Amino acid sequence: MRHWVPVLFLIAAAPSTAAPSTAAPSAAAPSAAAPSIRGTSTAPRTARVPEQLTQLAQDITYSSARLFPMLATALGIAGYDDQLNEPSESARAAYVAQLRRWREQLHAIVAAGKQGMSPVERDDARLLEAQLVASLNSLLVYQQDRKDFAAGANAIVNAIFLQFQFLPIAGSDGAAAADVDKAWADITTRLEKAPAYVIAAQRLAMHPGHLFGVVGSQELDGAPSFFNGALTDAAKAHYATDSGALQRFVRARDATLAALAQTKAYIDAHAASWPENFAIGRHAYDRLLREEHLLPFDSNDIERMANDELAHGWAEEAWLTSLSKQENRPFGPQSGGGIAPGGAALIDYYRERIAELGRFVTQHDVITVPAWLGTISVQETPKFLQPVSPGASMNSPRLFAALTTGYYYITPPTSLEEAAARLDMNEDFDRDRILGTAAHEAMPGHFLQLSVARRHPDFVRRIQSSSVFAEGWAFYGEEMFVRLGLYGDDLDGRLFTARWERVRGARAVVDPKLASGEWTYRQAADFFARETSFTQQAADAAVAGIATNPGYVIAYTVGRLQLEQLLSSYMQKTSGRGSLHDFHDRLLSYGSTPFAIVGPELLADLDKPASVVRAAANY
Repeated sequence: MRHWVPVLFLIAAAPSTAAPSTAAPSAAAPSAAAPSIRGTSTAPRTARVPEQLTQLAQDITYSSARLFPMLATALGIAGYDDQLNEPSESARAAYVAQLRRWREQLHAIVAAGKQGMSPVERDDARLLEAQLVASLNSLLVYQQDRKDFAAGANAIVNAIFLQFQFLPIAGSDGAAAADVDKAWADITTRLEKAPAYVIAAQRLAMHPGHLFGVVGSQELDGAPSFFNGALTDAAKAHYATDSGALQRFVRARDATLAALAQTKAYIDAHAASWPENFAIGRHAYDRLLREEHLLPFDSNDIERMANDELAHGWAEEAWLTSLSKQENRPFGPQSGGGIAPGGAALIDYYRERIAELGRFVTQHDVITVPAWLGTISVQETPKFLQPVSPGASMNSPRLFAALTTGYYYITPPTSLEEAAARLDMNEDFDRDRILGTAAHEAMPGHFLQLSVARRHPDFVRRIQSSSVFAEGWAFYGEEMFVRLGLYGDDLDGRLFTARWERVRGARAVVDPKLASGEWTYRQAADFFARETSFTQQAADAAVAGIATNPGYVIAYTVGRLQLEQLLSSYMQKTSGRGSLHDFHDRLLSYGSTPFAIVGPELLADLDKPASVVRAAANY
């Protein structure tokens, strides 16, 4: 799973919270006079359209960053790390109005230039429309900002963690000692402002939900270990000769921790009485699929493909189980390349496996790995994130930051041997399981793909963050590596892949069931535990995450299917001229955009060499 990658216009850094009314307005419905963003390319192209679309996209991006400084931090936009906005009803209403004005500007650009717009320009307009619709829907239809009482507190924790993670190092990447001093001053200043921010955000939580409260409280539970541990240790080292600055940091830290503790205590005392309000309704869910993800499917289609995927995962496990019995080779480390080392050696072991994947990708001619690709830092998952990230996750380079390092987070098992004995799904205990997860998260999964996408010269493409594309690509790679022989004759890595296929299928069953209100949380969690080999506790946590973020987890199932459909079209059109390497290079050259955009553009560019397509994408 990919964490902390910002969805640009969902105001992740600007919490607000309450259940949607059944009469909530439809943000996505254009007025009768609003032009369609689709056009026909019959007249000479309008020279100003690309510039207008770029200017609009930049205005949306940088204005949102200015309004919501924690979003700027997440995106790597400099100059805002010491700031916080003040959440309020008036600010919320003003942003809704601004989103509508941007949408009107987009429609005007399309109306004036549609007769001369190129296919790429029309696609860029569709992408901006989808993003603006998603932002409006998040505030007017789903209203998750009004349901999550802990959103403001957890936003602070995540923002400070990002600042800590990306602290400059004097003498590295052009950073000077003054830059390090400024970064620490920014952390302290933001911490000083945090208590007021948390309180203001809670005023917007007019309809807090039970499940949102449970999840939010669990996340807050781990915050003190970060603030009092790694953050404070680093502050003491930096301020070793400046006791006044250190005392100021400590006061700000303690005040923030008190605000977080008060938030958690309030949730723990009241959440049991809060309603379950995570469902958004089937109609809203279907519109999300169609208008935000640009999918040609509705919720019924999603459930059908999810059940097919679930059944295939069970069939794969049946075949592998038969083979295991025939060959008298049990699943686990014995048929998974051996158990991983424990303790401090585990981090280095992960680094070695990622390097092994890089060699495999090159030797098997899978895709171009560019010389400019950054490095991957393997670290233990911070405790405050472990409740929502029990397995591995990748924090790819921030969109606008100069630093190209990605952070691969792992949650080491308490006991590798015990995890192996139960074939734990979230605790990678042997070589092949570590390889499988790293293929998804790092190489050639999220780290490579997102590193390529952030370099795209088309600003509209650069700011895209389609979960369907990103998760579809990473999921597709898991089975591809099985077929290409990454695990040889080993069984455990293949079982791991088959079981994670079941997980993705189960997720895509659960997501529309919960979002529509057809299933309760308990029904979904019990189904999930039964179908995935997750422990009940892990299933409960996974389903809580699904319920509070509708429309995300279907990305794996839908994205892989659409990718394989595009590969099929590519193979037919190229006959014997195509190759897997050529297809993959082309695929990553259009940004993290929905397949409704990538597919037609990729097929239209088949007359160009892949090297030309890659060059146009700065890949």
